[in-house]
Amino acid sequence: MVRTRPLLCALMSASALLGASARADASATPAAPIVLASTSLPGGPGVGGALGGSPTTAVPGTPTLRAGRGPHVLGLQLDGGLPDGAGVSLLYRPLKFLRLNGGMLYNSVGYGVRGGVTILPYFAFAPSLSLEAGHYFEASALARISQYTTVSDDLRPLLSRVGYTFVNAQVGFEIGHPDWFVFFIRAGLSRVWLSVHDAQQAAQSTSGDVRITHLDDPSIRLGIPDVKLGFILYFY
Repeated sequence: MVRTRPLLCALMSASALLGASARADASATPAAPIVLASTSLPGGPGVGGALGGSPTTAVPGTPTLRAGRGPHVLGLQLDGGLPDGAGVSLLYRPLKFLRLNGGMLYNSVGYGVRGGVTILPYFAFAPSLSLEAGHYFEASALARISQYTTVSDDLRPLLSRVGYTFVNAQVGFEIGHPDWFVFFIRAGLSRVWLSVHDAQQAAQSTSGDVRITHLDDPSIRLGIPDVKLGFILYFY
């Protein structure tokens, strides 16, 4: 027992010296900086960029968020009726309940243009209200009418240049998917302005010995029923 006490004292002294040496080495060596790993969301800088460092890049293979697509806004309309004739129009829908259209017309005599607006709810079965305006350019109707009946010489000048302007007010009903394919039927009233040309020449040929020195071309205004059938195909 007397011999072991000096040995224990020596071991305790060596342990104290080793601890002091380790603490001195630790204080002399600077601590390694702590690095925060960060990733960035698609479309923005990472944490490093927010803290003033260089922005980090997105992790490869991370899926990006995509906003949901709204209703189709462009479509094609094909229709036929009176007084429009046959028509093809391009549609633009800025709002779900609002459609704008514009296109070309044909009535077996000549060509025309038409534009309009339609208001309706965004349903598969929907009532509609449409306002349209169109114009047919002047063309000769003599050849077309001669296919069905005999045209007298006094009427031939009146058929050499035929054109008219019209305005439609229609109510209708549509059925189909409002973003893909829609069939519609419409009816209403039309106001038609028809200009008659070469009236003086026609009157002179029927007046015999009476000479007509001047006769203005009359302008005819008509109010007639309007009906139309067609379909709409949305593509974008």
